[in-house]
Amino acid sequence: MNKYALVVLFVSTFLIGNAQSFEVWNSVGAKYKLTKEIQVAASFTSRFRDFKARTLFPELTIKYNIAKWAYVSLDYRFVSKREDNGNYLGANRLNINVKVKNRLDRLGYALRVRYQMSSSTGTSANYNSDFDEALRFKPQLSYDLNNSIFTPFFALEGFYNPGTGIFGNRIDKFRYTLGTDLELDGPHEFSFFIRVDQKINSNNNGSKCIVGINYQLDLNKLLKGNSKKGAL
Repeated sequence: MNKYALVVLFVSTFLIGNAQSFEVWNSVGAKYKLTKEIQVAASFTSRFRDFKARTLFPELTIKYNIAKWAYVSLDYRFVSKREDNGNYLGANRLNINVKVKNRLDRLGYALRVRYQMSSSTGTSANYNSDFDEALRFKPQLSYDLNNSIFTPFFALEGFYNPGTGIFGNRIDKFRYTLGTDLELDGPHEFSFFIRVDQKINSNNNGSKCIVGINYQLDLNKLLKGNSKKGAL
């Protein structure tokens, strides 16, 4: 286990070395499988910088499993983002996602493609990946450690700005993420991550380091467990 900790320490140091700001992200949610193919979920996410909530959004998701190795999903968010002047911008955002995944023994690999579109309120002079149209590509690798509750993963996500402005039709940003899922018994699911958000090809290039924790409650497992406890 020590060798994995050293790898995590080395990669984390590399990722955050040049970061210009620091944020903490967290998400709390629940999911419920209606049928074998259809799942619904809801969550609330908050993102903090300098001890202030910079971005807040509830999210509703519906997912349809095409096969064991592929699904499509639709997300709705209402995003509130705090500008440096203290004003908040609001946006209704839709994400259309397609994800394929597979495993080779303990090694998992996946690719998610997301198209996001948004209708924002307020004014912002710069292209903003939280509020504007974007096409995103996210390959990910994971490894299920033997005799461990940890499943570490690494993801690289690129944001393509399809706009026609001076910074349009090019990659706008990359995200590098190192984290781990926790394999716990019961309905509770946790993941932890360190992420670097690196803007390029824009008029506000720079990077930020992000530390995050996600929690999701599996209602199917919870209800199944409660029914077992109450059975005679």
